[in-house]
Amino acid sequence: MQKQAVIWLNDDLLPLSQARVSVEDRGFLYGDGFFETLRAEDGRVPFLDEHLERLKTSAQAFRFSLPAGYPWKERLREILAANGLLEGIAAVKILLTRGEAGGLGLPTPTSPTLVIYARSYLPPSSEEYVSGWPVAIFPETRTTFLGRHKSLNYLFYLAARQYALDQGAREALILETDGSVSEGAATSLVVCMNEGLITPAAASALPGVTVAVLARALKRRGKNLEQTRLEPSQVEKAAGLWLANSLIGLLPIASLNGKPVAQAPETFQMLQECLIQEASR
Repeated sequence: MQKQAVIWLNDDLLPLSQARVSVEDRGFLYGDGFFETLRAEDGRVPFLDEHLERLKTSAQAFRFSLPAGYPWKERLREILAANGLLEGIAAVKILLTRGEAGGLGLPTPTSPTLVIYARSYLPPSSEEYVSGWPVAIFPETRTTFLGRHKSLNYLFYLAARQYALDQGAREALILETDGSVSEGAATSLVVCMNEGLITPAAASALPGVTVAVLARALKRRGKNLEQTRLEPSQVEKAAGLWLANSLIGLLPIASLNGKPVAQAPETFQMLQECLIQEASR
């Protein structure tokens, strides 16, 4: 018999079937909250501090905060143990909402809601890390300050991913309203161009943790990951393209709107080594 999933709901460790969030929670009503998705390997969660810093920055920008003195490492360890996920690869999700709070605008929260849960995670196959994923450009552009935060207002990105799936692709590439490249629906973008490494400079793109870690690792090697405005036509002609996020790490793009793109296996290997070294620190 499969063991029932367990989650943290505020300070209570509960079976998932017993967890309850109020229908008046602003996360449910308005998407008034933020989340982080992290990868755990054998009970260890790399780059936790970077994820928490991004979550803290977003919460403060919208006038609420993370719980003071919260034992994050201990709670994540406990949720992994409770779900039998101390071995192998797991996905951990942290959600923070304003909770129940009346009034218009961004009212001061009296009891924010914090949820942490974990599930087993099957990463892309070794073949996919060689051949890459097909990617489709989402035709609906967007420019919004909210894109710089991992908000629970996620419907745009889900629609973009569904568009990609309908096109036979695995990820969607999102454009700013000026037509420049922004990011993937659930990923950041790393581009090899003119013998340099680039990530798009875009007003609405989420500051990706994996990209930040990669930039730090490259700097240790005397290299730079530059932020530059990119047009789709430039990306199509790149020497190498990779999707990046905390779950998949770094994964090549095989094609863009059905057109094959160049592969750079040696650069890819170097970038993967950078991430592995940072994760082990």
